[in-house]
Amino acid sequence: MLRRISHIILSALLLATTMGMAVSKHYCSGSFVSLKLFDEAKSCCGDSDCCHNENHFYQVNDDFSAAQIQDVPQLAETDILGHNLFPFEMATEDENNLSPVIFVDSPPPPKIQVVLSLKQSYLL
Repeated sequence: MLRRISHIILSALLLATTMGMAVSKHYCSGSFVSLKLFDEAKSCCGDSDCCHNENHFYQVNDDFSAAQIQDVPQLAETDILGHNLFPFEMATEDENNLSPVIFVDSPPPPKIQVVLSLKQSYLL
């Protein structure tokens, strides 16, 4: 029970501080007279210069989102077993004799909706 109440109080406190709170103080002849939250303090003197109001707006400006996950640095890759398993050089084609591949008569790839609908199963 105490845990629920503490969660409710902390949630209300977090909500109030992130929304912000307007505080208006009224001073008459230099002495504090009244305080209003979310509203303008009423003046007791009318239009005379002996009174003044102080308005403040308090709000927490922190971003409460989770910290960004940084990328793991790429480690250097070494081929430990490559020289022992294949001591001879494999025959490869000459790079100058390669001909370019041209897709003139090939149809366009299917839309993603079609591909996804083929992979789904429907229950009737």
